[in-house]
Amino acid sequence: MIILYIINFIVLAFFYNKLGGFKENMSYFIFLSLFFLMCFLVYKYILNKQIYKKLSEKPKSMDDMLTIDPHSPLEEAFFKTIQEYMKLYNKDINFMKNSQKEYKIMLNNWVHQMKTPVSVINLLAQNNYDNEDFQKVALENRRIDYNLSQILTFLRIDDFANDMKIEKVNLKIVALEVVNELKEFFITQSVFPKLSISQNLSINTDKKWIKYAIYQIVNNAIKYSKKNGTVYINGFVEEDMVVLEIINRGIGIKKSDINRIFDVFFTGDNGRTFGESTGVGLYIVKKVLDILDHKISVKSKPGEETIFYIYFKP
Repeated sequence: MIILYIINFIVLAFFYNKLGGFKENMSYFIFLSLFFLMCFLVYKYILNKQIYKKLSEKPKSMDDMLTIDPHSPLEEAFFKTIQEYMKLYNKDINFMKNSQKEYKIMLNNWVHQMKTPVSVINLLAQNNYDNEDFQKVALENRRIDYNLSQILTFLRIDDFANDMKIEKVNLKIVALEVVNELKEFFITQSVFPKLSISQNLSINTDKKWIKYAIYQIVNNAIKYSKKNGTVYINGFVEEDMVVLEIINRGIGIKKSDINRIFDVFFTGDNGRTFGESTGVGLYIVKKVLDILDHKISVKSKPGEETIFYIYFKP
């Protein structure tokens, strides 16, 4: 628009000069032209200032761009274009959500179907446990069952808040249930549990999910312990907070890995060495504890020990 104005100004000035009109009024002609140009630019700015303001602001959501009340053809065209982009965006989002939902349903059904033969294999192994080969089968079958359970939990973690029930839970009872469920793993790994939790130590949490979190940490503690080692599970009060401490003497965690152990699919040096880590367990633990509003921390000395702490608010 400005370019057309400049061309028009030059053409008019040329012919006006040819006709002898600039002998005394050249400066007046230029001033008048610039004045009208400035008026036009101010008018266009006022007319389209909503767009300029929106484009200069950082949007907080996609709907922010749809709050324009168009007052000019440019604003109306801009508004319609944004609406069309929003339709395409929502269409893509819905397609992705539906695809993800179908994928989760398919994977969930597959895991449940796999659980049946795993249960049958476990029953056969238990009935023939005196046989050394069946003991090995039982151990490998346990790993399959453990990984299948991890997949199920991973699929359900986004809906965890809908399944949450906060209540007063006895910490020692939960810890004993975890140890009992891992009894065979303790035996096969030649590792021993040692609990030191007061009988009346209670926490406000969801029993099902805190049990899952503790199970994952203790399972890892057994896996990475030295033969004939001990996993210590201690509960105590510190500065008005209940603290669960899980210690294992073993390979420890490298300093370069320790800040990433809660990242999804991160296996670290230990996972590559032992080849059994999926990098999912501790990720789920952290996510569960975050939703439950419990804090977790870890410290480790490579080649010596690893200590996990879970902090429960009063």
